[in-house]
Order: sequence, then structure tokens, then C-alpha cells
Amino acid sequence: MKPYPYYKLDSITDLKMLVAKRAEETPEKTAFIYTDDDGSVRTVTYKAFLADINAAGTYLAAAGIKDTNVALLGENSYEWVVAFFAVADGGNTAVPMDSRQPADNIRDLIGYGDCTAIIYSDKFRAFAESLTEIRTFPLSSFAEWISAGNEEIKKGNTEFTDYPVDPEKMAVLVFTSGTTGKPKGVMLSQKNLAEDVNYAVKNFVLEGTAMTLLPLHHMFGLGMGIFGVLNYEYPAYICRSIRSIAKDFQIGKPQTIFAVPMIVESFYKQFMMMAKRAGAPALPPEAVQQFFGGKLKNIICGGAPLDPMYVEAFRKWGITVLNGYGITECSPVVAVNRNEDYCDGSVGRVIPGCEVKIAEDGEILARGGNVMLGYYHNEEATKEAMAGGWFHTGDLGKISEDGYLFITGRIKNLIITHSGENVSPEEIEEKLLQDPAVSEAVVYGEDNVLAAAIYPEPSAHTELPYFQALADRLNAKEPAYRQIKKIVLKTEPFVRNSTGKIVRSLIGKA
Repeated sequence: MKPYPYYKLDSITDLKMLVAKRAEETPEKTAFIYTDDDGSVRTVTYKAFLADINAAGTYLAAAGIKDTNVALLGENSYEWVVAFFAVADGGNTAVPMDSRQPADNIRDLIGYGDCTAIIYSDKFRAFAESLTEIRTFPLSSFAEWISAGNEEIKKGNTEFTDYPVDPEKMAVLVFTSGTTGKPKGVMLSQKNLAEDVNYAVKNFVLEGTAMTLLPLHHMFGLGMGIFGVLNYEYPAYICRSIRSIAKDFQIGKPQTIFAVPMIVESFYKQFMMMAKRAGAPALPPEAVQQFFGGKLKNIICGGAPLDPMYVEAFRKWGITVLNGYGITECSPVVAVNRNEDYCDGSVGRVIPGCEVKIAEDGEILARGGNVMLGYYHNEEATKEAMAGGWFHTGDLGKISEDGYLFITGRIKNLIITHSGENVSPEEIEEKLLQDPAVSEAVVYGEDNVLAAAIYPEPSAHTELPYFQALADRLNAKEPAYRQIKKIVLKTEPFVRNSTGKIVRSLIGKA
């Protein structure tokens, strides 16, 4: 489609400015909507949000949390968001933890991240209390934090409220989930985060309540689902658990949701199963809209390429799916399709302010104010990733003549055949996944041939001969080096990381 001018919003320099600006300009406007523990629906204004941040930040500063790294461990919640800002805006480094990881992994990352304190939800009380060498701050005491902080402010304590944020300093330490190896600690500054918000909101315009379906420890969920939405001056609905999502849709009635391909694909399959039970080829648009609360216009989908089949299906239901591309090291957004300028199958246009080029080997390289400070305690990995002044994403891609970015695979996933040919497994997996009987698929190299591990759609009731015949049909259209020679059926879904990507290093082990 034809490009059009970028949307105009005021730029921010840091997260403290983001909240202060909103609280000053639209103090009574709703910033957050969420369901409390007792089931009641709560709303928080920008003015109240800033007051809570100031109180919590003052409480932590008075408690001696200064210039240190603080782990955040818990489910999505308003209290978690306030704690994040209270930590980061006070000169500390917030270290969001993936709460779905094994306890030993979290323990190791807390140590590697040099955390001297942890803020945690009730679910992790026993774990937090086992960390005898660091200070613990339960989110269940949030009300006490606010009360104590406000008392300090009344006494004249301005240590937090007057703290001058250094935009260049590390403010967030995010451990990448890792699909092929050990997690790295990505160091992001407030400038990185602010620049990414400034860039991304120029590509897409939000006009109503937004809801992120992602955990807030993930930068897409936090960066766009919270920071970006705040900058638009519209409410962010905090979805506390994916298990309550159907209820949340009816309460929040979002106009826009932020998701990853796995979630979009799951919705699609759910709707197709509902249609099948009703004896119809597909659900009518009004039924799909009713599921989402009745106002959904856009799904911003990031984390991986999305098959155009899903985009086309949702468009028929009156919902525009705009696929984007981001990576934690870029805070995270690099490209996204626009409201009125999109290309199915692509991840859209590169956001203004971020530069992208394709290296000779097909790798996507990026540079700009949104690119990380480096990897924590890992100078060697930082130098390798930033060789030549460009961040090497590890993703393979191409840019079309009309400016759309396409993702074609991962360099680390490339399969080098015995004949020296490079095979991108994602391209073959995409073709396998177009078959309705294939729920999940991973293509890998084994004994100098291509193998495909497939988890069948449970309702399909298909067996090995069906998938061997599918492979034969695909092989007939492929050169010899790209043909699948072995099929392995899985009885359980593949292990995935926090963004829904299959952990390839575990193929054959789980």
C-alpha cells in the first residue's frame, strides 16, 4: 500500500517524563483498568498513577534501595507496574523475571544480575523468603508502601520525586528467553525505551483501550502494552492471567490488543472449532467480535512472522492484524505494519529513527537510539553483536522494493546440508503448518537429511501415514536438499519460551 505521513505525538526523553507529562496534561483521564483480587473492576487515573509511583519510590528510597539492581517477580498487575517505575525512576535497575521459569533458573539469574533486592507477588512468597542474602519486598504490602511513602513525602522527603533520571544509565536488565542457548542480560537505558516509544507510536495510531496479552517481564508486553499506550493517553487494560482472558475482553472491550503469533493462531483455531461444532464453515464476524468484547479493530502481533492465512481470516471478521518485528536488544520494536499501510506476510516498515540493512549473508542489522547498551557482564558477546556499529539481530530477512521488511528465518536455525546448501527451517515449517492437521512443526537436520517433528492437531485424529503423505506432496515441489526425509510425531506440544517461540535446543529431549 502507499506510504503516508507518520503520526505526530510529543516525544519523551525518559519514563519519568512520560508519566509526569500525562499526569500534568490529562490528570483525570484513565490510565489503567484491571480486575482486583476480589473481582471488582478498578480504574486508575494518570494523576493517581503518578502519586502511587512517587509514594512507592519514596518508600523504597527510604528503605535504602538506592543505585542497585532489583528483581521483579510476579504475575501481571497494577502493583507490578508501579513497582517497576518506582525502581527504574529512582536510579536503580529493574530486573523483570519470567515467573514461569523453574525456581533454580530464577535463582541463578537473580545472582547473575547482581540483584540485592526482590519485589514479589504472593505466589512466590516461599521462593523469595528462601533468598536469605537479598532483601525482600512483597507486593501484598503495596498499600503499606503507599501509606509509608506518603508519610515520608509529607515530612519533606523529596529524594525520589526530585531524583534526576540519567537517560543514558542502565534502567532495565532483561534476560532473553533463549531458544538455542544460555540467556543473556540485555542492558537497556531509559533513553533506549523512550526512543523506541517515540519511534513506534509514529507508525501506528491508537484510539481506544488497549490490552496486552503478554507477560510484563517481556519487553513487547511492557514497552508497547504499557509505555506505548500511556503515551497515546488511552487506558491500558492489565490482563492478569491468560486464564481470565475471556472475562477480561468483556470488561475491557479493547480496541487494540498486543499479542504474539501463537496467541493469534490459537484464537483462529478456537474460532474454527466453534464453527465446526455449529456446522458452519466459519464464525460470522459478529460472533468473533462478541468474543473480544465488541470493539476490537486491531491486533498488533510481534515476536515472529505470521502466516498471511491468519491475517486474511481476521480481516474477514473485521479485525486488522498488523504484524511487527522486535527484539529485546532494540527495546524492542524495529518494524510494524501501519493502520493504513500494510503488506501481508511482512512485518511492515522500519520505524522512523531506527535504521535497518540486510547484510551479505541475509542477516538483519539495526542501529538507532533504541539499540541496547550491551550485554551484562559479557563484553565478548557485546562486541560480536555490535560489530561494525550495527546490532546483528541473528534474524534473516529481506526488504522489498517498496520498503517492507520480511523475516525469513534465524541464522542459528540454519541447516547446512552435507552438500553445503543452506536451508531455513522456518520456510518449510510454514508450509507444514498450513495443513489443518498440523498443530506445531519443527524442521531440523539429522544424519545429513531433513527431519520434521510434528505435533498433530488433537481433534484431527491423524496418524503417521497422513503426515508422510503430506511430506511427499511438499517434497514434490522442492529441490532434493530441501526435501523432508523423516517424520517424527510428538505426543505433547513443544516446550516454548515466554514469547511463545519453540525452544529448539530441546527438540528430541522433551
